Amino acid sequence: MSENGLFKIGEISKLFNIGVDSIRYYEKVGLLNPVRNEENNYRLYTMDDIRTMNTVRELLSIGFSTEDILKLEKDRSLKHVTEMLGRESSVIDDKIRELTQIKGNINSRLRSINEALNLDTSGTIHELDLPERNCLLISEGAVPDNEINYRLAEFKSYFSKDVTTIGACDCYILDTDRMGENGDFATKAIFFYSGYLNLDTNFALEAGKYISLAYRGRFSQTVDLYPGMLKYCEEHHLKQAGDLVEFCHIDRYETSNVNEYLTQLQMRVV
Repeated sequence: MSENGLFKIGEISKLFNIGVDSIRYYEKVGLLNPVRNEENNYRLYTMDDIRTMNTVRELLSIGFSTEDILKLEKDRSLKHVTEMLGRESSVIDDKIRELTQIKGNINSRLRSINEALNLDTSGTIHELDLPERNCLLISEGAVPDNEINYRLAEFKSYFSKDVTTIGACDCYILDTDRMGENGDFATKAIFFYSGYLNLDTNFALEAGKYISLAYRGRFSQTVDLYPGMLKYCEEHHLKQAGDLVEFCHIDRYETSNVNEYLTQLQMRVV
């Protein structure tokens, strides 16, 4: 610092630990107003520039823009500063609400995945009493496997529904009387379901008793496991009362490792 309280650009740079280019930028936009040394025409920064830089550093650190700070410097009043702080506080409140919603959505996806990982995948058949479950129907009729992602994108484009894939299982109502192109059962409908995510819904699975089993690996196992479900019904004096439904809890949306796929089969019985 010179004896008359003026600072060179290098001194400002060192004092605030910022580059000289940043200082020149603040000067260019009108935040800093250095004087010129009459002898060598060098920029010299005043104590008011130091005060401005303190303000710049402080307000940038709590989310204000350079434009906000420039407006304050042009009208530095108690009314202006309290209104500015109040507006930013409201913006932060909105961001907190938005981030809270996003966090809740992420945690719901994790709960869905972790619940699926706790399923018994030994092939044991379980009897379940299930309530009505709201679902998001994507497509009805037979859909080739390689068109599923296209149908999903098409649905979102036409209907603007909140379709969630990761953490919400894509599900298939199967036509066990017809085979598809890949040797799997043909589909009657495609829908998405999650017990935790707040999906838009347009149809529901009926409440009632279901038999269920889960397995890991390739989807082709469904065809091999279905006869065992029919045999279970026969042995336990149950009758099939609904279509076979395939819940793909973990599949291509969550992993590229087929061995990590986790599928649950459910069929309503009476």
